[in-house]
Amino acid sequence: MRVPPSVARAIGDRLRAAGVRYVYGHPGGEVVDLIEGFRQAGLEFVLTKHETAAAFMAEAAATVTGIPGVCLATLGPGATNLVTGVAQAYLDRAAVLAFSGQLPAERFEIATHQRLDLRHLFAPITKWQATLAPATAADVVDRALRVAQRPRRGPVYLEVPSDVPQQDAGDVALPPIATNPVVAIDEGAIHAAAERLIGSKRPLLLAGMDANEDAVAEPLRRLAEAWSLPVMVSPKAKGIFREDHSLFVGTIEGLGTAYLYDYIDTCDLVIMIGFDPVEFDRDWTARARIVHIGVVPNDDRYYASEVEVVGPIDVALDRLCATADPHPKLGPDEIRTFHNAFAARVRPSSAGLSAQQVLAELRAALPEDALVTCDVGYNKAVATQCWPSFRPRTFFLSNGLSSMGYGLPAVLALKMAQPSREVACVLGDGGFAMSMAELETGVRLGLGVLVIVLVDDALSQIRAGQERKGYPVVGTTFGSLDYAKLGAAFGIDTTIVTTAAECRDAFRAPPNDRPRLVAALIDPSAYRIS
Repeated sequence: MRVPPSVARAIGDRLRAAGVRYVYGHPGGEVVDLIEGFRQAGLEFVLTKHETAAAFMAEAAATVTGIPGVCLATLGPGATNLVTGVAQAYLDRAAVLAFSGQLPAERFEIATHQRLDLRHLFAPITKWQATLAPATAADVVDRALRVAQRPRRGPVYLEVPSDVPQQDAGDVALPPIATNPVVAIDEGAIHAAAERLIGSKRPLLLAGMDANEDAVAEPLRRLAEAWSLPVMVSPKAKGIFREDHSLFVGTIEGLGTAYLYDYIDTCDLVIMIGFDPVEFDRDWTARARIVHIGVVPNDDRYYASEVEVVGPIDVALDRLCATADPHPKLGPDEIRTFHNAFAARVRPSSAGLSAQQVLAELRAALPEDALVTCDVGYNKAVATQCWPSFRPRTFFLSNGLSSMGYGLPAVLALKMAQPSREVACVLGDGGFAMSMAELETGVRLGLGVLVIVLVDDALSQIRAGQERKGYPVVGTTFGSLDYAKLGAAFGIDTTIVTTAAECRDAFRAPPNDRPRLVAALIDPSAYRIS
């Protein structure tokens, strides 16, 4: 007689069948049965130092692989610690399943210790929430996987009462997870988009996160080259269009973004390609006509679109290319002249080592397919603008939520997902301080990642805001760390650099079986461009 699997094992089997290999988290007694079921199903539980880091890792893994990421915490404070990381996945549109423990149903109404209404807590930051029960657990997980991956992608929260994982799940089949039907491209919309393009004098392509897929890169390049169209990207779309291409202009919402918006104001047509309004950090005020090409309709109405082409973005771009004979719009020399002037503006000279110089030396040291993360603050502004990306999904950041502490956990997850590729993170010292304990996670797992900290002993972006308003500097500076001793405490090699040449030497050899720390003592004046 066949023994039915436990709920925990049935859930693990469902996740394994969906391609999941790792579950990131920090356990409590209420979830050890769930972890055991995952182990039996062939999943590896990855212990992190903090639940927020676990959710960041799940988001990064989902973004780089296209397979749902999974994180796990216990009830009470374990679940509340997941919130920031799940919110990150929600606003950066990543398919994540977040599990947490909960009190048994029979005790929930009378217990008070660690009792929180977790489904309501996660409701504003997830696409769906559910409580697992033995009879329906497998079906609920199937639905969660579908919901998380349905455009726009996003996290799902699953509450697991502590008495459920060991119970029998029944004899359940393992059908493949159904995918959503592909939306057919409206040929009328394609022709309308082509008419707008033909009639424009100064058009612009603006690519966003929904376009950041390998399949989109080639049709996007063909469209831009055929019509000689300048291209801008969002931070989440870096790499979808090579940044050394003569038609590339820059990355909005990075350092110097006001100058890019000035350029947009000269355009009479903007073709939004896979752009999600969550990527904007300002109101859209440009008067240009807009064509929206995306996986979902422009229901947000953050910008008013005259034409909407909804469906697979690569197919839409191919159809647009084939619909009308191209008429080059702008000369590549004009576009390159603007780009070069803008690039020089955001890389000013400085008395000491600048973050821009650190990034330049890192770019020279790493291959084109290296995976790079950044954190939040001025380091994000500089990295999004001054880190040249050449391939899709090679640059990772917290953008919609913009949470500090993201870069280090994310780079660990990227190395686990793509162990053969070189990976690095560029962090401010404030964000590094929030997550530095995860260095031990990297050491324990044998992850050879390069960790670069831009050291100026301040929350420089906020400090600059105080100074612009004429306020005294309060609460935005902190004491310095001895990074050499810090690295030694974690058992990792550490290098302190103060010049571009020292950066070059430090980045020359990739780390082997554990993180390597480079503390770059920078001059923050180069953050503040005029």
